[in-house]
Amino acid sequence: MAKYMCMDTLRFLLFNVHNIQELFAYERFADYDQSAVDIMLDAAKAWADQDFYPYYKEMDEKPAYYVDGKVHSHPILKKIFASAGENGWIGHYFDYEDGGAQMPYSVANAANHIIESANNNIPGYLGLTSGAAHLITTFGTDGLKKMFVPKMLSGQWCGTMALTEPQAGSSLSDIVTSATPKSGGIYSIKGQKIFISGGDHEGVGNFVHLTLARIEGAPEGTKGISLFVVPKFRPEEDGNLKYNDVCAVADFQKLGQRGYSTVHLVYGEKMTVWDIW
Repeated sequence: MAKYMCMDTLRFLLFNVHNIQELFAYERFADYDQSAVDIMLDAAKAWADQDFYPYYKEMDEKPAYYVDGKVHSHPILKKIFASAGENGWIGHYFDYEDGGAQMPYSVANAANHIIESANNNIPGYLGLTSGAAHLITTFGTDGLKKMFVPKMLSGQWCGTMALTEPQAGSSLSDIVTSATPKSGGIYSIKGQKIFISGGDHEGVGNFVHLTLARIEGAPEGTKGISLFVVPKFRPEEDGNLKYNDVCAVADFQKLGQRGYSTVHLVYGEKMTVWDIW
């Protein structure tokens, strides 16, 4: 049994300090009670003991790396994503109608705390996927939701946020990645993004990059920035996936999080993407 955190302390904070049981009186959380939360926390701890904690040292000593056009990652990631999708850990706080469990966010964060404590090389992949999917459900069209969110919540596809650029760092005002309008409400993206967490690895079959770019003619500064859904493999009408001309060309290691893939992405001229805002 991993000794990386105290479950009694976590429960004390939830129920005696933050009084989360008061949330169960709201209609949104009517399906939850203290017993259900206890079961969920125990399940998160068991998962962390089995699939997270045993690999944290190994993932730090043998980090993700790039060679021969591919980012190589620890094989446990494939199992993690499959388990996360099967047991609802990616969409736990999402609305029922979007495929989630409508869990109180404080409870979802308690589960995240457990797995982060066990191995901080892994939870970022799940959190980025959850965050990207939630952004699509919040601001995207019904078509985008149907196309991307189910595969993301099921753990088959990973989500990212692509902001940082070589010449700009994380200064939003200075990004230069461009978006050229095409027919049918889609765009072509050209540019580079660096330090993209979870941007490529061997745990899933596709990546959904939420990419910040400027539409041609947009004003300078942050007001001219739009957000696009850029899949590595584009879903076609026949259900097949087509390579979308966005590729990883390098991987960096983060201090203290070396097992977490952090990639350099290059966007070509043959891709098809969708605007969110």
